Amino acid sequence: MKTTSVFAASAAVLALAACSSVPRNTGTSYECDRGTKLKVDYAGDGAIVRVNGRRTVVLKSTQANRGQIYENKKGVRLQRNGNSVTWNTALRSAPESCRTVYTPL
Repeated sequence: MKTTSVFAASAAVLALAACSSVPRNTGTSYECDRGTKLKVDYAGDGAIVRVNGRRTVVLKSTQANRGQIYENKKGVRLQRNGNSVTWNTALRSAPESCRTVYTPL
């Protein structure tokens, strides 16, 4: 039991460290068809997603037949295919289609 809590705490610290090391004006910006705005930094085998400039979600790459899929254990999913992505959270009933937008520095 003690080992599990140490592992969980270590994972949380690593996730926070990854979020804090990404500069604020980098990444790819997307606007989704229902108004959600995403700023995504693709790093290694994962993606750090800022949702509407407030919440940050860390996702890990998973196997995909087409494009690239990033997700976490809570059901949050980002599917990347070319210049567009599909965004879905566990709270949403249907995914949002998102397109790349230019963000000035």
